[in-house]
Amino acid sequence: MERRTIPASDALALIEREESHFWDHKSSQSKGTVVQKIAAGLANSDGGEFIVGIEDRGKQAVGLDRWQGYGSIEDTTIVLEALARDIEPPVPYSIEYLGIQGREQQGLACLVSIRKSESVHYTADKKVYVRRGAATLSITGQAVTDLSLAKGARTYEDQLLADYDKEDLAVEDELAYFLRSYSPATPADIFIRKQRLIDRETGAAKVSAGILYAESPPAVVPKRCAVKVARYNTKEREPRREHLAATPITIEGPARVVIDETIAAVTALIESVSVLQPSGEMAPVKYPPEVLKEIIVNAVIHRDYNISDDILVYVFDNRVEVRSPGSLPGSMTLDTLLQDRFSRNPTIVRLLNKYPDPPNKDIGEGLRTVVAKMAEAKLQSPIFSIEGNYFVVDLGHTPLARPHEIVMEYLENHDEITNFIGRSLTGISSENSMKDVFYALRKAGRIEMVPGKRGNRSAWRKVQDVDSDSEEEEPPPGNMGVVKGAASANTPSQQGAAARDRTRVPKKLKERRVFAGPIRNRPCPCGSGLKHKRCCGRSES
Repeated sequence: MERRTIPASDALALIEREESHFWDHKSSQSKGTVVQKIAAGLANSDGGEFIVGIEDRGKQAVGLDRWQGYGSIEDTTIVLEALARDIEPPVPYSIEYLGIQGREQQGLACLVSIRKSESVHYTADKKVYVRRGAATLSITGQAVTDLSLAKGARTYEDQLLADYDKEDLAVEDELAYFLRSYSPATPADIFIRKQRLIDRETGAAKVSAGILYAESPPAVVPKRCAVKVARYNTKEREPRREHLAATPITIEGPARVVIDETIAAVTALIESVSVLQPSGEMAPVKYPPEVLKEIIVNAVIHRDYNISDDILVYVFDNRVEVRSPGSLPGSMTLDTLLQDRFSRNPTIVRLLNKYPDPPNKDIGEGLRTVVAKMAEAKLQSPIFSIEGNYFVVDLGHTPLARPHEIVMEYLENHDEITNFIGRSLTGISSENSMKDVFYALRKAGRIEMVPGKRGNRSAWRKVQDVDSDSEEEEPPPGNMGVVKGAASANTPSQQGAAARDRTRVPKKLKERRVFAGPIRNRPCPCGSGLKHKRCCGRSES
């Protein structure tokens, strides 16, 4: 336990910090049950911090006046008892007592840091809480069982590095950059120790420290942990080397830098790809910016760093594919992917979230955001899959509209459409499946084949209307029964329909089957539908 005085600016930063998945504040008047709830919720989730001694924003307290702490350390006993006695088992925590310079009369606030635990923690009333966004929620039944199973997984981010220690970590430029905006202001050596980024006995740094702050993580982490970005000039599911547009790019550095540079590199490659639009124009591929960011952030912070492989990002002519090492963590499945959440690397997730503009701002909302933003952009939802020991996101550039609508939209501005163009617009890979779309539109009377084009040259066009020279034109032979001058017969659509009727080839009737052979093998004359030998002919035998 430590006690220190901080500047008013740092105190105000703590007061104004928005509540989140990793941060909360409570009044010094809060009961022990409130402290238990938030502490157990953080330990059962990804860890985090909360401060006791700050009032909610309101008319009675604004700015620094919201800091209303305890009169002395002895008065904070209720917090210590909640953490160490009332929660079963006790949560892993550290506590710091903070006062404001020149405002000692406002008392001490308790800044509590909670680490993610391998146990499931129960409050005194035998309830289990987890953190979801800025809320602490109770779970029961199967959810508690799933949490217990997920807790059993050890994370590689806590492994110690052989040739990287606290002295190396303390002088990293990325850590200095991070601490310049960290509140309350904390020296590098104290921050490293408080955040459990090193082994206290040996001083060896952990994998999470190398991933977050090392200038070149692949140089200190004994596993491949960079990102490779490649552009393939093809739509094939399994590209070949000759499809590579250029040498793949390798991106490495601290996690924050890797995320920013990967997003920039992938965006540049995507914008170099032009695709046919339903309007008939060629235009650069565009995805909502939130989509690319969330998928790349998800790959960096949730990948399995115990697998010696890089994150692979492939940009194809019609899609982006992101392959992240490691299957789904904990008890998560593809069916629960958008509902459940589990952090394989809670330290990386939590500390990355402490940057001024964190890439993982909305914890637990990443893939849900991807699906929602793709729908808003009228693009089909991404495909999530597990291939071997990799989590794969397939982000296709396929319109959300039905293929039939896309075909008709294209024909609004073009005279005809081919099977190849149709597949390019709709994302359909099979020629026969594209033909089914054309056939359905022909059956509905919307399109027809372009006369004179067959085989590889075949094309389709909107049904052509036949213009009438005069409303008084006599009806053609065979339509003498139509009332001359009837208004309904002169509409363009009905004129076109009449023209189609005149040119329609009568449907060829199916020939009746001729039965040959002995009478015993022919259908029974009684009409039963059975062969004669199995019906009335049975008595003859």
